[in-house]
Amino acid sequence: MTTRPCRLLFVITLAASVLGSGRAQGKVIDDGPHHRNELSTIRDALKRSGTHPLHILYVHGIGATGAGDSHMFLTGICPLLQGCKAPKKKDDWHPVKTEYADRGDFAGDSPLPAFEYLGQRVWTTPDEWRDSAPFVAHYVLQRSDGGPVVVDEINWWPLVFPLKCRQIMANEARLAGPDKDFLRLCSGQQELDPDSPGRTYAWITPKDAHDLESIRPKGARINRGLKNFPLDWGFSDAIMAVGSMHDLFREAMRQMFVESVRFMTDGSDSEAWKRRLKDSEIDREFIVVSHSLGSYLVFSTLNMDQPISALQDVTQPERSAATMEEDDAARYILERTTLLYFFANQVPLLELANLAIPQAAGSLSKRMMKWKELRQSFLRNHPSDQAAAKPQVVAWSDPSDLLTWRVPQIGDLVIDNLYVRNTWWHWLFAWPTAVHDGYAQNRDVLRAMLPKAQ
Repeated sequence: MTTRPCRLLFVITLAASVLGSGRAQGKVIDDGPHHRNELSTIRDALKRSGTHPLHILYVHGIGATGAGDSHMFLTGICPLLQGCKAPKKKDDWHPVKTEYADRGDFAGDSPLPAFEYLGQRVWTTPDEWRDSAPFVAHYVLQRSDGGPVVVDEINWWPLVFPLKCRQIMANEARLAGPDKDFLRLCSGQQELDPDSPGRTYAWITPKDAHDLESIRPKGARINRGLKNFPLDWGFSDAIMAVGSMHDLFREAMRQMFVESVRFMTDGSDSEAWKRRLKDSEIDREFIVVSHSLGSYLVFSTLNMDQPISALQDVTQPERSAATMEEDDAARYILERTTLLYFFANQVPLLELANLAIPQAAGSLSKRMMKWKELRQSFLRNHPSDQAAAKPQVVAWSDPSDLLTWRVPQIGDLVIDNLYVRNTWWHWLFAWPTAVHDGYAQNRDVLRAMLPKAQ
């Protein structure tokens, strides 16, 4: 009885060390009400947008290690856009503009959030809170056959670094063993936001990181690696996002939506979207590309206390100016959003945290249905755009991914689950991080999202 686990561990270790993570491969497998050739794509959105900008809201998932999560995606789609010029290296992408959450709880003169973890304050100084502000980085891809593509990379990871670094990763070093890469991130020895060098993101000192790195590991190598990521560094993000910190995540996302609708492709800001909101004018289109937990956070922006008819009344005196602007920005984006791409989605798992009485309005499924209602209400004013009348959700999953789930049917939403392999399939073992993080660089995924122009 004691030899079988040892043999299995040996085989897994051998597979991991000899075969490595592999490279992206594998064809798309359909598993939804429509064949993938029948689905709407980014290419269809480009045709509809014409000379108007097409915005892609790119929201990272669990386990982010700094800014630039969209760089692999940018590198992948740029060659598929006529006239788009990519830098030689994926890390050479630089945003036209970066904007940080700076209102409400994130304003410089606001009191520090009073969150405690096991009796210790999470944020103790204004500088620490400043360095925890989420941000959006705007990238502009120019193309020769139409309007630009704007990728709004929404970064919420600064919110979760303090707790993960000081509590989870530091204590894990003393238990299973240290992870040097994560400790370097936590001590500011690696640049996390190259376009904003004034933000340090140093949650433990380099000396403390060095001392922790010198601890002799106590856990088995593979077990320790799986615990460090995806559990300690990755899944802890989801716990924070659905727990008592959820309102901070929601406020940050809502502010990032406002910055995305104000952004113009020359780097300036404009309030013209407010007039177009009132007149229901089609001036641009949005697509959401979100990874794991990011899908949940996108829909948290909706104010479920406001019915569709109230959201369309832009003169409600009972809402504060900031709340009204954030509500309106969420409405403006989602009613112009036809297509959602979920990478490694966690919808079924995170919905377990939203068990409620049937009348409750806060669940993710109800928020997704409200998006559908917003979109269809908007399209009633634009009968010429009926080809895009049904919002679509395309959920990408690698069957070997430890942290993805099949999206079940939600109301009458068009939901298609597409399966793909992000690494060479080893039958027995596929490296978890390569599987979970490989969607945005998988050529089959990108070509299905942005097929060649006909």
